[in-house]
Amino acid sequence: MPRRRRWTPVRGTGSRVYDPVERLLLGAADLPGRLVAGALRRAGLRPPAPPIDLASVRQVLVLRLDRIGDVIMSLPALADLRAAVPQARIRLAVGRWSAEVARTAPVDEVLVWSAPWVGRSAEGAGGLAELARRAGALRHDRVDLAFDLQGDVRAALLLRLTGARHRVGYANTGGGWLLTHVVPLDETLSWVEQNRRAVAAAVGPRDEPRVDLLTAEEREFGRRLVTDLGLASRRPLVGLHPSGGRTIKQWDLGRWAEVAARLAREFQATIVLTGSEADRPLAHALGRLMPLRPVDLTGRLSLRETMALVAELDLFLSPDTGTMHAACALGTPSVTVFGPSDPHRYFSGGTGASGSRHVVVRAELWCSPCNLIRKPPGECVADCPPECLRLVAVDDVHRESARILREVGRFAGREPSRA
Repeated sequence: MPRRRRWTPVRGTGSRVYDPVERLLLGAADLPGRLVAGALRRAGLRPPAPPIDLASVRQVLVLRLDRIGDVIMSLPALADLRAAVPQARIRLAVGRWSAEVARTAPVDEVLVWSAPWVGRSAEGAGGLAELARRAGALRHDRVDLAFDLQGDVRAALLLRLTGARHRVGYANTGGGWLLTHVVPLDETLSWVEQNRRAVAAAVGPRDEPRVDLLTAEEREFGRRLVTDLGLASRRPLVGLHPSGGRTIKQWDLGRWAEVAARLAREFQATIVLTGSEADRPLAHALGRLMPLRPVDLTGRLSLRETMALVAELDLFLSPDTGTMHAACALGTPSVTVFGPSDPHRYFSGGTGASGSRHVVVRAELWCSPCNLIRKPPGECVADCPPECLRLVAVDDVHRESARILREVGRFAGREPSRA
């Protein structure tokens, strides 16, 4: 396992693979392709890619094979793309785990390509050979323009197998020779802006309105759900989503319980727990720590039903997770606890500054952010939650939550008693 260290953002086309052994292996695997591509270019057999004629673009493919939050952070870029080529048929390929959230993306078709390097077989992930077969089948459609918004050499390979005339993506894990247009990475930007820059590199800059995650029918479902549960008269409604997807990103349950208890005392807030079926044990453990019984909807709603509920909440609390991105996209005020992840990169609610509608609370620590999520340092795994999360104080999360309820929600709260 790696040792603790602070993350160094990449700007340009250099490698973003932090593990030295993995970086060496990827470089060795990439070398033959680079050499062949270079030789063909020098021999005049691989001329530079021609300019993209937007008026002639009829078939577009976008790969966004990673998780729910990544798809949500790609929606503004997809809106820009839709505006640039309104005549084109745009297909978006996502993993099975993200198919629901992609339903309202501004595209013509959603393809389910469940990459094994992103998900597990229990989640429906297939093999690379199956993905290659699906990519090759698109050759018959003569794809004009294809994007990889993840920045993975395996996704770049899939783009090449489609036979797309123009292939746009990042080369920071290798595979630049598989693309016709390499987009420089800037890890000081949020993925929202990074995705928009990738699309702009091919079609020019756009500034399209925000994409609505929900249909009118789904928003009506959210309103009915609140009414049917008897929650309409129990505002403010505070959603609490304790799961971070990975334990390395989860804040201590006892601290969440204390924040919830304070909000219940000061604002008579109703706490609503959200999460998937897999999150039920975590939600039950949290509920046992709370003095007042929460409304536990964990595992009872689909992803889109959960988003409809989130749209009706007065405040949403969570660690860095996909549902947080939904809250930001829906405009639901939020407070997010960040630990090892860099909020400048992985937060989609703006700056996250104190006093804003969407706030990030994190602790200053020499090694944070490290972004070592997939392979966290051994000492952080052993002492989970890691130090960067243990240093996040209840007072800081509570202060921002109470401010939002007062200033944004206009709820009158009692001043907390001082012992």
